[in-house]
Amino acid sequence: MASFKNFEFDANGVNAWGHDAALLARARKLHDPPNVTMDGHNDLPWTLYQAYEHRLEKVDLREPQEAVHCPALRHRYLHTDFPRVRKGGLTAQFWSVYVPTQIRGDAAVQKTLEQIDVVHRLCEKYSGEMGFAWSAADVRRIVAEGKLASMCGVEGGHQINGSLATLRMYHRLGVRYMTLTHNGGPGWADAALDDDSKYVEHAKAGGLSPFGCEVVREMNRVGMAVDIAHVHEDTMRKAIEVSEAPVIFSHSNTRAVCNHPRNVPDDVLLSLKNGKDGVVMININAPFIAGDFFVKDGKVGATVKEVADHVDHAKKVTGSVAHIGLGADYDGIKSPSRGMEDVSTYPILTAELLKRGYTDDEIIAINGGNVIRVMEKIEAVAARLQKTRLASEATPADFGEVAL
Repeated sequence: MASFKNFEFDANGVNAWGHDAALLARARKLHDPPNVTMDGHNDLPWTLYQAYEHRLEKVDLREPQEAVHCPALRHRYLHTDFPRVRKGGLTAQFWSVYVPTQIRGDAAVQKTLEQIDVVHRLCEKYSGEMGFAWSAADVRRIVAEGKLASMCGVEGGHQINGSLATLRMYHRLGVRYMTLTHNGGPGWADAALDDDSKYVEHAKAGGLSPFGCEVVREMNRVGMAVDIAHVHEDTMRKAIEVSEAPVIFSHSNTRAVCNHPRNVPDDVLLSLKNGKDGVVMININAPFIAGDFFVKDGKVGATVKEVADHVDHAKKVTGSVAHIGLGADYDGIKSPSRGMEDVSTYPILTAELLKRGYTDDEIIAINGGNVIRVMEKIEAVAARLQKTRLASEATPADFGEVAL
């Protein structure tokens, strides 16, 4: 649950993070439309499955959920509801249609479709609060209408079950990115961690196998962003090399600040600037921000200040904020950084960045402008490729591979 200290002030007129009321008011205003605050990753669809078996009549997201205990959830309480969405100035969201790698084959495809379905049903049930977006232009329109623009992102290449036809149909249903791996890869792409969340030292597929390269090319053709969060660093480099469109990291951090294998090395950060563009959307999961045993002010866990350190480092390496975004991972993590406990807290990070000297324009770019630019470029690449290239009919067997 969000700490009251984020938005309450002590005798000196500051909150727990040294932000006064004027700074917080300035920060919150930067999240108002027509500015887009777009988060790259929220696991609410899978959380609703775990807590309510996707039965939307059992929960009303128009009502505050931060004190409603959900025993089935490791994080116990939802991070997301519409009162907190409004408080946090969140105006656009990629909803993860995650399926764990323990579910494979046809069952993974079915469960993915059920996840996509619940996003569409959320948009139907809460039509006054959110709208489904099929393009960057849709995002801008829905945000201007005062609603939460919503898109889907598949979180693992195993969810296509080795089928490019399945990939294409996901796109037709509104999926606008696919993370090439989760923890444990699909066989054609190497993950940073295995199914048991242990570090994968050697990239068995060389980052991407020949079929994996074909998957990336087909994603370029249909206009689906290549998401390289969760992947092995060799996969990051190979995907950037193969992709004709910008790539995204939907919920990642910088490895120089926190040496976690799923975080992004400096050379990969720099390649976004020097190559085809791309954006790293900063995750707020404390172990990825500062490690499992980080202690500050007598408490365990990273804070909003360490989250801002990752933004600072990405800016330093790339020379600007043009390749930075937000990808908090709410409702998919147990330990959000202190000060960023739920979706109401985006202005806390904004205030911290303003305090560090970031300009309004830089904040607007980080909050959503950069990812909108990248989406528009991905759409433009797809439009060009579709004029000269038909759908790929390749299968893993064509390359001597087995679908996993």
